[in-house]
Amino acid sequence: MNLAHVRFGSVEIDRVARPHGIATAKAVPAARVRTDKEPSSQPYGDFLPWVLQRAGLDSSWYRAAPLERRVPACLRALKVSTVHEARFGISGDARLLEIAVGALLNGTTEFFRDRPVFDFLAREVLPALAARDGSIRAWSAGCSSGAELYSIAIQLDELGLLERGVLLGTDCRPDAIEQAAAATYGDTALAKLPPAVRARYFEPIAGHWRAIARLRHSIEWRVEDLASATPEGAWDLILWRNAGMYVQPDAAASTLLRLIARLKPGGYLVLGKAERPPVRLDVKPVAHCVYQRSVQ
Repeated sequence: MNLAHVRFGSVEIDRVARPHGIATAKAVPAARVRTDKEPSSQPYGDFLPWVLQRAGLDSSWYRAAPLERRVPACLRALKVSTVHEARFGISGDARLLEIAVGALLNGTTEFFRDRPVFDFLAREVLPALAARDGSIRAWSAGCSSGAELYSIAIQLDELGLLERGVLLGTDCRPDAIEQAAAATYGDTALAKLPPAVRARYFEPIAGHWRAIARLRHSIEWRVEDLASATPEGAWDLILWRNAGMYVQPDAAASTLLRLIARLKPGGYLVLGKAERPPVRLDVKPVAHCVYQRSVQ
């Protein structure tokens, strides 16, 4: 099957224990870094692959252009002016490496992002899954700070289904997973939530808002690189949203194949507004951004 038309390598991941039950990835050694005298066709030299490889991520998986546009934001996050200063700081401080990766792989997310999609999930998808026997398994791949998966947990709870939920969020950025597990958000993040929903599902804490324990305890969070790892098991619902723009076309096509293979027959895949799976894959559109695997 030729998937090269889709518009959208690999590292070995070792899980190690982290606080609060979070698993993380062990960084692999960085590749050789060019000296300043070596030629580069990229505006920032080899800064991008150097950062990604140092974090144990496969730089060939990502498109360069979208990440290059994030370099100024990365430098601001690191409080430096040049990539040379950034290299120096990152080389001596692992925490700065996490900040750099987080800034480059900008995981923009929000609660109930693209509301018509979540309205369809609540109205059609979750009730259909509830009609089946067993648990309701949902995986957010590239979950960022967790807002979208907490949105699913809220919807399950409102339908009286949260106890049947098996919810997993994964992201390649440890700082994103730590934020998701902490479940603490500012006023801006919750600004679009109806007041009744915020009052029911969030509690004030130190000037912020934290998801209530019932939501926090319903979700497992893991640091995993989707370029090289796919959680075991079959899933009723998979969300991989607004990530294809950062990924090489062949890698995005391969990732979609792996995600769809992890869906149960009749399971649902949720993508971003600009993303479309190739027509030959075993899913059909059922709503805006929502696709269903065939029932066999």
